[in-house]
Amino acid sequence: MIDLFNFNQLEQQLGPLSYPLLACSLIVVAILVERLSVLSFFSLSGALSKKSQAITVHHQEANRELREEVAAIWLQRQQTKLAHGIRVLNIISILAPLLGLLGTVIGLIQVFDELGVHQGPIEPNMLAGGLGIAMKTTAAGLIIALPAVLGAHGFQLWVERLIHQTEHAMNVHNLELEGICTKAIR
Repeated sequence: MIDLFNFNQLEQQLGPLSYPLLACSLIVVAILVERLSVLSFFSLSGALSKKSQAITVHHQEANRELREEVAAIWLQRQQTKLAHGIRVLNIISILAPLLGLLGTVIGLIQVFDELGVHQGPIEPNMLAGGLGIAMKTTAAGLIIALPAVLGAHGFQLWVERLIHQTEHAMNVHNLELEGICTKAIR
């Protein structure tokens, strides 16, 4: 078992890619926790919907087309804020397995280097170090990539749902400002 707080052991287990893999894992955890709390807040509080109504009320004297333009610009900005960090998760979901694969290649190079200078019969323990690094870095890269992929796609769906609900609420409120009865479409 790898002790994440013992950096010497981590470096022995994962080789030279231990620090980039550790950095990727810490970034993924930080973004997952931060986005989960932010998106949960907006989902549970209804803050976007409340703010969207305040925006439409503030511009109620403008014509409908102008209110819709203001709403579109505001929604785009909110989507950008809500999606903060998702692109980084996508990048890490690609980068982590590549780092793992690089670790595999480095581990295999170590094995062949040891075999190349060794005279006599080959012992299994000569292969164990390099092959261990090869397999462990591959596993670490995949373990980091899986939550990054799930988080990126799950959060993107969540953001799109929040924006869609807010856009719907703004459209209904705009119709109400025009004097149209919206009971049937709520």
